[in-house]
Amino acid sequence: MTADPITLVVHGPPGSAPPVMAEALRAAITAAGLSPWSLLPRGDDPGIDAIAELERHPGAGDILSTCTPVFLQVPLLRGLPKAHARLTPITRMVADRYLLVVSAACPATDLPSFIAWARRQPTRTGGYFRGGINHLLGLDVAAACDAQAEFVLVPSEPAVWSALLSGAIDWAVGTPVEVIAHLEAGSMRAIAALDTARLSRFPDIPTFGEATGKPLSFQLWRGLIGPPGMSPEGRAALLAAVRAARLQAPWRDYLAANEQQDDPLEADEFSAFLDAQWDWYRRQLGAAGLLHPAHA
Repeated sequence: MTADPITLVVHGPPGSAPPVMAEALRAAITAAGLSPWSLLPRGDDPGIDAIAELERHPGAGDILSTCTPVFLQVPLLRGLPKAHARLTPITRMVADRYLLVVSAACPATDLPSFIAWARRQPTRTGGYFRGGINHLLGLDVAAACDAQAEFVLVPSEPAVWSALLSGAIDWAVGTPVEVIAHLEAGSMRAIAALDTARLSRFPDIPTFGEATGKPLSFQLWRGLIGPPGMSPEGRAALLAAVRAARLQAPWRDYLAANEQQDDPLEADEFSAFLDAQWDWYRRQLGAAGLLHPAHA
């Protein structure tokens, strides 16, 4: 295991999900008796800032970054090169589910009343970039409800929830880590789980499929990725540290609190997974008319 100080780049802004995972991983690394990791925020342009930071440290074994599908989506949307092929994939960490949520002021109190309400007039949903998961999954929800929905662009992931609470949008899709605080405060309510089974923290919330007969599910992966040219020994040392961290209470508590599950896929297998995900998002963004011509 590595005993050297490690910098963990955080690719999401304050108030978003990546810093929550980064803090939990840092606490778990410390609990495992390893040298503490430091966090380096790089979330002003999520994904792109983190990629640029990693590329400033070619061959380094003491830096890595949190990563999510934004590392694939943004290059596909902007016509940038395939970033993960230049970087060093370390490991997929967790699988995250999605909830369909509305504000407490919404007249819809369950999925049937939500569908009836959404069919009566166009509604608004939102996300922080076109072609992001909030956008693509929101389109799927609207289509499954046979309803029309406008996509409202907001500045950041946390701004999605501010927009929902202010009435600037009518509904949204989000992972539990993003919305649990609002659900517990009573300012929002969950209408459906966008998964194949009910979530253990929300046993009274039906899945979209069981309530409508139209299965709709999506899982978000979260992982870690390193700079270009990291040595096999450097990657192995980081993997050993992460394996130790996964056994620690801070990590297990993070998973339980946010309705996530460990979903490790390491090294070359993670690289192959990212290639498959690149192809999947390329098809999805192409079908939505959002793919940059450079990747068409």
